[in-house]
Amino acid sequence: MFFIQTIAVSLGAGLLTWLLNHRLQRGPVLSSAVVTLTAGLVLPELFAQGGALVPMAACASYVSMSSDTCLSKLWQTALALALAAVLYVASAGIFAGVGGKGGTIAAICVMAVWGGTQIIKGLVQKKAADFFARLF
Repeated sequence: MFFIQTIAVSLGAGLLTWLLNHRLQRGPVLSSAVVTLTAGLVLPELFAQGGALVPMAACASYVSMSSDTCLSKLWQTALALALAAVLYVASAGIFAGVGGKGGTIAAICVMAVWGGTQIIKGLVQKKAADFFARLF
């Protein structure tokens, strides 16, 4: 049950930050701050384990602070947010109480999705170039 709540919080907080940052042009820092503060005030009241979900909301907002050059599509951001939720749950007992884990998870997820996208683009371009080279 905790994993489902974690994914829901990750997607909710991350997509809200993305909306504030990219669609409403409020800037990445303000968008992240508003979402993280709201999560800190609301989540403990909604869920019994809400206090444990607040760092996940912060981590998700860090993912959505990425520029359009890294995560240009909404589906890329959603994929990075889902990956962040998985890594957050997997690392729950590791370095408990040590600062920086949320930002590190966010950076890993953004780099993984961006890198995977770049690899796929490169393979598609190579296949297309090979295809057209065979035609002519």
